[in-house]
Amino acid sequence: SGYVLQLLSQQGVTAMGAKVNTLIAQGQFWRLFTPMLLHGGVVHLLVNCYSLHNIGPAVERQFGKDQFLAVYLGSGFAGNYMSYRMCPNNAVGASGAIFGLVGAMGVYLLRHKDLFGAPGERQLQSLGTAIALNAVFGAMSKRIDNWAHLGGLLGGGAIAYLIGPNLVMVQDGGHGL
Repeated sequence: SGYVLQLLSQQGVTAMGAKVNTLIAQGQFWRLFTPMLLHGGVVHLLVNCYSLHNIGPAVERQFGKDQFLAVYLGSGFAGNYMSYRMCPNNAVGASGAIFGLVGAMGVYLLRHKDLFGAPGERQLQSLGTAIALNAVFGAMSKRIDNWAHLGGLLGGGAIAYLIGPNLVMVQDGGHGL
């Protein structure tokens, strides 16, 4: 785990991989990916693990392993890039990538709202509530990088729109398959 390496290296790994805008501007572009592997403490790690455990399996089930990985990594990059452009603070964490999974699931549910009906609408409302609660909580803490969250959410939605599954109803002898 990245967090164990952070501890064993006495935060040396953090220094090499955190989002630090001046270092990204100097060409250390890996810092747009590596913060996804790093965390600011045990509570930060546990919250991200809990969140990933809640949304990750559903996205992987619907998108498959390859598209899940594309959404996760692409969203993490998008979140870190938006944070780099909009937030001067150093940052670590996987929440941009996790918000991207939420954005991807939202696009998936919207794309298939006719197919999923009321249960899909309830899931979409639940995602919206989670986003709103996270935005309120994020606004109350200067340590939360809301720009990374927003960038990940938008990045995940865009990736899902471009490469996400597109289910279609097939009619066979009058019976839907």
